[in-house]
Amino acid sequence: MATTTQPTAPAYTPQSDRVAQGEKKLGRIAAKSSPKALMFARFAAAPVKPPPKSTEFWKNRKPFPVRKFGNDRFNDCTRAKQAIASMRMERLEASRTPTITDEEVIRVYMAMEKELYDGTDGGAYETDALDCWRRPEKTFRDTKGRPLTIDAYLRINHTDQQEIRRSLWTAESHGIAVCFALPKAFQTIDPPNAWDIPEGTPAIGDWRPSSWGGHSMWARDYDEQGLWLVHTWGQKDQLITWRAAAIYLDEAHLVIDSIDYWRKHKPRAARAIDLLGVKKAVNEVSSQKIQ
Repeated sequence: MATTTQPTAPAYTPQSDRVAQGEKKLGRIAAKSSPKALMFARFAAAPVKPPPKSTEFWKNRKPFPVRKFGNDRFNDCTRAKQAIASMRMERLEASRTPTITDEEVIRVYMAMEKELYDGTDGGAYETDALDCWRRPEKTFRDTKGRPLTIDAYLRINHTDQQEIRRSLWTAESHGIAVCFALPKAFQTIDPPNAWDIPEGTPAIGDWRPSSWGGHSMWARDYDEQGLWLVHTWGQKDQLITWRAAAIYLDEAHLVIDSIDYWRKHKPRAARAIDLLGVKKAVNEVSSQKIQ
């Protein structure tokens, strides 16, 4: 949903799922619901056939340098992964990669913290961060001063892995936003090792969801093993298996950076999503109109 009229977020209280130690910071507060949420399924046409078993949108593309955008110092993953996504979107649409500084991402994150929460680096709700991404005055800018915004976002049914595949296939190389309730067991699992839980292992103790914390990331592809995620910790891309995703993935959104671009240049998305319907719905609930 693209709106700034959601119910006011509850006051900040320290929670174990909002704090991470060391250089791997987290910062996504557990998902909140809203009656105004715009659901992917509401605007998606009935699929003619299931999505393919895998995508390889970024396999043969020029790689991006690994970045942190302050997520080694602050719990700003909700905004850091937006910068990751904006770099990819701009390269796809404008054939250029914008330069975004860590300091700029930290600036908009702390401004959001001050406005919506307690201002002490307590993390953020994913949907609050997405709302800020829509607004030129609340999003980050590249080094040329250009605000990098989005038009809309649609909530995906994160419990339906076929819908996860379908939404990522529809978005193509633009990817989707995903969030996790990470277990402590993942703290020491780094690429190229996959985030996975041994078959038959109960999700308790160090495997309990959120025993490490809530985290926001960008999913760039999927295959038969799982989802491929882009880190904000200065690491190579991370695979999380479908088995682990079924337990720990607890929020996902399809992000439309430009309705106009998607209509004109993304025929798969234009066929699969009622983009004009999305525009109308956003403009009905948000003061930040899509032109």
